Amino acid sequence: MCRKYNSDIVHLSALGNSIIVLNSSKVINDLVEKRSSIYSSRPHSVMLGDLMGWGEYLPVMPYNDDWKIQRRIVNQAFPPSDIKRFQPKLLSATHDLLGILAQTDDIVKDLQSWAFLFTLDVVYGIHPEGTDSLSTTAVQAVESLALASIPGAFYIDQFPILKYVPEWFPGATFKRKAREWSDLRIKMTDTFSVTKERVALGTATTSLTSVALEQIDLSQNTREQEERIKKAAAAAYAGGADTSVLALQSFIALMLMHPEIQREAHSELDKALGPGNLPSFSDEPSLPYITAILRETLRLQPVAPLGVPHLVTRDDIYNGYFIPKGSVVISNAWSVCHNEEDYPNPNQFNPSRFLDAEGKHNPNLQDPSGATFGFGRRVCPGKHIALASLFIVIASILTCYTIEPELDEHGEPVKPEVEWNPEPTLLNNPLPFKCRFVPRSEEIEESLRRLESEF
Repeated sequence: MCRKYNSDIVHLSALGNSIIVLNSSKVINDLVEKRSSIYSSRPHSVMLGDLMGWGEYLPVMPYNDDWKIQRRIVNQAFPPSDIKRFQPKLLSATHDLLGILAQTDDIVKDLQSWAFLFTLDVVYGIHPEGTDSLSTTAVQAVESLALASIPGAFYIDQFPILKYVPEWFPGATFKRKAREWSDLRIKMTDTFSVTKERVALGTATTSLTSVALEQIDLSQNTREQEERIKKAAAAAYAGGADTSVLALQSFIALMLMHPEIQREAHSELDKALGPGNLPSFSDEPSLPYITAILRETLRLQPVAPLGVPHLVTRDDIYNGYFIPKGSVVISNAWSVCHNEEDYPNPNQFNPSRFLDAEGKHNPNLQDPSGATFGFGRRVCPGKHIALASLFIVIASILTCYTIEPELDEHGEPVKPEVEWNPEPTLLNNPLPFKCRFVPRSEEIEESLRRLESEF
């Protein structure tokens, strides 16, 4: 439609709702970034907000003073200038994952375990031991959040009066789902109480929740402040884990289909690290190709292709277009990441596009992580931690393993064929696929055995 009408702005109308789709980085920057004061709210969702109870949590709540306070809680706990205090947690979780991959028969499950455990540690300061029930609840809560966020998934968002229909009424299965999913949200949010108790006892480790609790203003309403911390922490937990899993699924799938990219990455890692050594965050400057793989993965298969919808709160005019108050605004991350002018041959997986002739980062090419983690005032506040976690796990997997196709009954490699989910959802993920993680050397196998003995 963008090409057909020669416009980077497309207007749609659905059941009386005005929907504005922004299809270029320039238009997104002009509106969502430069005019962020009126383009930072969220459309109201009866299912998510009223029935499931997410209406007062950062990802869903409107742009107001309470949102600003919760956002400040996350920003103060996760300042981009002080990411080093969380690096040991990310590295520990990554080493735990490395020992599992060689025996994995369910990649998604193991990636979910890795992501939710390190996010649990970063957000609540809770370590992996005895956290299976917490992780299971979180996985289910995040899945329900993603399902309810699919545009058009529930008629109640088009016909709000349906929220008054009782559960027993024929066809009201959405009410039962909403109640069950709300219970999951409540259980996940109550993880806060574990950290609060540890802070009181003086046994808490550094986390978003512990930092926020220590900054409570005792001269103000402490219960109200704690409620905001609970919701900000739950939002960080839900948002941080799920997107990382989807990005890593795409990374592994792309490595499986592009062994030549793997070989290039292995060469860089071997030169930078030496035999048997595992990467650390201090190695990042000497691993530009690994960073390029991360960026190209996020570009080719953005986690949230259409982002999360914004809501414009005041009538606006842009280049002669009238944008009415109350319009849903969609920033098309897929279009931005596949723009042929910025990224020639955009459907080709080519990490080298982010490097210059000397193999260093190309400063002239737009970093796609800007589109991946949202726009304007709604950009993900944990973006820098998410990128750090993705870098270290990608570098570590490629250091230790060659990602190879599964074998058939005759021991022959099966030609890898991976497809991405064609269904209309908020998030983007490859369909289930099989592969093998083959240790790259005896030195690496010894390093993996040492890691296993440490856990």
